[in-house]
Amino acid sequence: MTPKRLRFPLLAIALCASLAGCISLISEPNPITVYSLRAKETDAPDALPKVPWSLTVIRPNSTSLLDSNRIAVRPSPNVLKVYHGANWSDSLPDLLQTVFVEGFEDSGAIGTVSRQNSGVPAEVALLIDIRQFEAVYGSSAKIPDVVIQLHAKLLEYPSNRVITVRTFHATVPAASKDIPDVVQAFDQGLGTLNAEIMAWTLANGRSKTKTK
Repeated sequence: MTPKRLRFPLLAIALCASLAGCISLISEPNPITVYSLRAKETDAPDALPKVPWSLTVIRPNSTSLLDSNRIAVRPSPNVLKVYHGANWSDSLPDLLQTVFVEGFEDSGAIGTVSRQNSGVPAEVALLIDIRQFEAVYGSSAKIPDVVIQLHAKLLEYPSNRVITVRTFHATVPAASKDIPDVVQAFDQGLGTLNAEIMAWTLANGRSKTKTK
């Protein structure tokens, strides 16, 4: 028989061993893959006008769901969800702001490009409203289309007088329902719109802004 003074230590050891066995059975969370979207040299049209004025890119507006690093998917018309196990590398508005800033910088068509509140003087501001940035399944589709809709405003800065507005839209079929293929469709669609927004901004800001 086990002496009384040893019963409680042995019980504690047995309990710890039991808990350790239970803990080892708990499954680890699925790893999260982080995806980035970057401006590419191929985004810029071949013949962009050179402009002397400076531009600031305001952080885009979005809904609360899109103002995050989650990747949105619409499995049915009135349902909006997010992909599990996959994130953007930054919140979507910050990610798009970086893409637009880098696109203008890499184009070489404008002298100064900055982010709002960076302290760099600017004459024109670009403001984007993110209306859609999601993978959309049709009524009977097994593979989604990526749908991007961006409403853009050019503002005289810092007065914020509206110069012009335009809505940009892109729909790109994904190669499959796998997340890497969906992200590739996002990348393609955003690249197309980045090129269109650059050309539109440089054409319209130049014509309405005083040059030095």
